[in-house]
Amino acid sequence: MGINFHITSVREGTIFNVMQFLSLEKVTGILNISFGLNIPKAIVYFVSGNVTTAEFGAVVGDPVLDVLLCQEYSIKEVDFAPGRIGQLNEQALLIRSSSLSGSLLNVSKDVDQCESRPLIYGGLPLVGPNQKKVGSLLDLLHDFGLWADDLVKIPVSTNDKNAPLPQCMLIHRALSKNVISYSTPLVSLRSLRPLLELIHPLSDKESNNLRGYLRSLLPHTRATHMPIERFYAFASAIESIAQRRSQDVGDRARRAIHQLIQNTTKSSEAVNA
Repeated sequence: MGINFHITSVREGTIFNVMQFLSLEKVTGILNISFGLNIPKAIVYFVSGNVTTAEFGAVVGDPVLDVLLCQEYSIKEVDFAPGRIGQLNEQALLIRSSSLSGSLLNVSKDVDQCESRPLIYGGLPLVGPNQKKVGSLLDLLHDFGLWADDLVKIPVSTNDKNAPLPQCMLIHRALSKNVISYSTPLVSLRSLRPLLELIHPLSDKESNNLRGYLRSLLPHTRATHMPIERFYAFASAIESIAQRRSQDVGDRARRAIHQLIQNTTKSSEAVNA
């Protein structure tokens, strides 16, 4: 009987480990990677342990590996189904697949060095040009041909950021110039500094707990913003610590949190107006 599995708890390194395992076991079949309901799946084909092709809509071949490692935090499920592979999509062939571990390590380096990644949040919904609903950023990548004409028209800027995928460079440029925007208000991590200063000094335990909790709430490790829904959870933790300091510190923290939420919401409404 062939290998068949279904993973519903994806953490950093899961995709690397899964693909390495399938390669070592010399399997033939299809690896499906799900980003959640209503978002198309990424598909990777294995033949005798070799990764042959990878597809995610308009993104095909080696760039699919970049998407998977960059947006691993957005992955909800991974499953593998053994079976014979029919005709392969030649446009989706992986050029760097001779050494899977080497390819994944190189992709990991590319992702780490990507200048656009701090603003690329795959699972968050977007508002496109002329207030068109796009779906999530991953939907935009998957159906990039529908939006390419609008995005390539955006003038080049000195603030442009490099990326392994040209699509991500264009998306970052569009986000930076508000041609497209996230429909969910985002809280800048820089804006958290005044809140943290209210509860300083922190004990080692408080510091470690807050740092770990913040990391768990971010879209990915290089993110510079967090969705406001996740900020509510982090703000609750800060307010709890502030209340333990004193009633006055607790009140000041509550007012600062309320003001930050108001400013973030107004800024988002102005961008999406």
